[in-house]
Amino acid sequence: MAEFVELVLVALTAGAAVDTGEAASTAIQDAYQGLKITAGKVLRRGISDPDEAGGVVEMQLADPRAHQEELEGVLARADDDERAELLAAARKVLVLVDPRGDAAGKYRVESRRDEGVQVRDHNARTHDRDRATTENSANAEAITAVVQAGVVNGGISVHHGSAHTPVPHNLPPGTRRFVGRSAELDRLTAFATAEAGSRVCVLDGQPGIGKTTLALRWGDTARGLFPDGQVYVDLRGFDSIRTAVTPEAAARMILGALHVPMGSIPPEPDDQLALLLSTLDERRVLLIIDNVRDSAQVRPLLPGSRSCFTVVTARHRLHGLAVHHDAERIHLPPLTADEAVHLLEQRLGTYRVETESAAVARVVAACGGHPLALSVVAARAADDPTNSLNGIVKALENKTEALDALHLPDAADMRAVFSLSYDNLPPAMAEGFRTLALFPGSGIDVHAAAAMIGSDLFQARETIHELVRCHLLGRTSSGHHAFHALTHIYGLEKTLRHDSPDRREAVVVAVLNHLLHAASRADRLINDHRRPMELEPCLRPELLPILINRTDALAWFTSEYDNVLATIAFATAEQLHPYTWQLAWTISNFAYLTARLRDWIDTHTDAVAAARHLGDRPVEVRLQQSLARAHGESGDYQRSVDWYLTALDILDELGDVQGRANALNGLAAVQLRANALHDAFDSASKALELYEGSGDDAATASTYSHLGRTCQALGEPTKAKRYHRLAEDLYAKSDNLYGLAHVADSMAELESAAGRHRAAMTHLRRAVELHYKVGNLNYAAQSCRQLRSLLLDLAPSHVLIEWLSKAIGTLEDNRKSEAASLVEEITNHRSWSMSS
Repeated sequence: MAEFVELVLVALTAGAAVDTGEAASTAIQDAYQGLKITAGKVLRRGISDPDEAGGVVEMQLADPRAHQEELEGVLARADDDERAELLAAARKVLVLVDPRGDAAGKYRVESRRDEGVQVRDHNARTHDRDRATTENSANAEAITAVVQAGVVNGGISVHHGSAHTPVPHNLPPGTRRFVGRSAELDRLTAFATAEAGSRVCVLDGQPGIGKTTLALRWGDTARGLFPDGQVYVDLRGFDSIRTAVTPEAAARMILGALHVPMGSIPPEPDDQLALLLSTLDERRVLLIIDNVRDSAQVRPLLPGSRSCFTVVTARHRLHGLAVHHDAERIHLPPLTADEAVHLLEQRLGTYRVETESAAVARVVAACGGHPLALSVVAARAADDPTNSLNGIVKALENKTEALDALHLPDAADMRAVFSLSYDNLPPAMAEGFRTLALFPGSGIDVHAAAAMIGSDLFQARETIHELVRCHLLGRTSSGHHAFHALTHIYGLEKTLRHDSPDRREAVVVAVLNHLLHAASRADRLINDHRRPMELEPCLRPELLPILINRTDALAWFTSEYDNVLATIAFATAEQLHPYTWQLAWTISNFAYLTARLRDWIDTHTDAVAAARHLGDRPVEVRLQQSLARAHGESGDYQRSVDWYLTALDILDELGDVQGRANALNGLAAVQLRANALHDAFDSASKALELYEGSGDDAATASTYSHLGRTCQALGEPTKAKRYHRLAEDLYAKSDNLYGLAHVADSMAELESAAGRHRAAMTHLRRAVELHYKVGNLNYAAQSCRQLRSLLLDLAPSHVLIEWLSKAIGTLEDNRKSEAASLVEEITNHRSWSMSS
């Protein structure tokens, strides 16, 4: 009988201790109320005054241990029916309080067939709380009873448990088709097995990139490192349906997974967290804390013991963990192209992937290596194996259909994945995300971002920083910031839905205006002898990059060239004709210097068409001459001549004498290249006549240079040298380094042809220096090749070897097929340089 009374008291005490504010304890509270009602019926029988009975019974049940003697006396007199009813109610409470049970020094309740109730006392481990009173300590001791119950057939016994505590392994099942990430897996293992260093590692990356998949994969492979178990908890930091899990609730979940009895978990949140840390102390446990919103949500859960290792997954960069916990960080990039193909092979089979290799390559490019997107594509393709992938490809490559193509009912939805991050942005950051999605280039810098957002540089940096932290924007190797292809499409959808057409137009105009003025400033610094171009006023001059000299300008173009190129294509597609031709004009000089001839031709073809749309004949004819020059530089001499002749016809109509002189001068240059020497001399002579009295020293010098090269090709070196000297004097007068470099090249050819190799070397040294100084890498390489040819007659100096090495660097970018031969020649002649 004493055992029966003890069991009821344990159940009453456990139910009274449960925090009534916890949603998770609703079932326990219901069961506890049922037990109180059942016990109250018995207890009231011992009190003669009905009016007094209610208050006394309520007081006794509120603190059973404080009234243990009175309760024991009354409960002992319960009849068989009452005792059976009390046992059932007590069992229900205890099973709900601790469904798993615990083996180490605690109570265990189990069913016994055809046996009476047997209760044996045992030593219960208590949780020591600093603020506990004697009564609370007694309650805690009773609550440490751990219950395991099966089907009750006959009775319940409470006895001392087993000495073995179950080892938790509650990791959800991972994918069987895991691809790539070998470097990340190795890093996790290295962090987990290191004797020193952090015991926390954060996996972060953009939505759907595979953070959880990687964590679970590694947890499965590293099971042997954690003999005391592996525990997984999802904090639901980004969840469209369920609320985020608080640290205290997460602590209770982890304690439950570790088989800590529910009844022994203290009601105070701080005490719950303290119990978690003390429970984990000295245990070799892996914690995988998934889907963390921010550092504050996870920091209270991190064990202090070095025996534990914690893997945290987050969409955001958790700088707080790095600062306060020295957490390691592994950023997950998109899959490589090979890994993406392998993923598709695993899901679609090697035969289909190889058969549709062209479509597969386009799928990989459109998905940008995003594993979730690739998995959705594979699932859709697997649904209909008879259809080609081309249908999916077309949808993916259409920005208005791409995210629809990456949607599966009751499964993955890329749009929903991105929305979980976007919907949690503050309004200003959400607007910044939508605004930057309108950037037409491949990577944005802070100056362009400020122009688009309409802010100062500080606010633009803050916006970029927050979007990067949320992995909605990424950093590029060049220091710019860029969207993943699919995130960009999502951003465009959002701005089309939320922002007015006027707002979007204003943003686009702001960034086009900014890029145009920045490019124009850089272009003028590279070559201040170019004809000026009238531009609309700069909207935000304070945001323009600080460019002081030619070096700064070349660096800016090197950094921003792809953006300007993409912006020209955007302006062309949107029929923003002024920006099409003006931006094309600004990059033509840099394209010439760096031998980006195809870009030069393509952009100027669009630029000429834009000028025609505008009906601006002077602009059209200027662009035609630039396009003609581009074709001449690329070796398409006939097309070059055709464009020059077209330009000359328009210039005649316009009566533009200076323009006609420029066109004739350009025509002479291409005729010289085409070896139409007499035509070249005639065109140059006509240009020279038109330049007389114009005061255009640079143009006149250019014509002298063409005449000199023509005479040189015609076998008239004396006349050639005289023309070159005239050109050199005029170029020097205007400090035109471009022209001086070309004159030096021509003089080197003259001296070399005359057998004066030392003099030729002197001119070529000067040519190389000047070409590099102005950034003309293409012609610097050509000058170096002339130096190479002189190696056959003269031993080169160490300086020349260095110049040739520079040429190789240039050719690696522009003419890779020539680089190998230069390397071979340098190697063959290096011994000569040592003896010179």
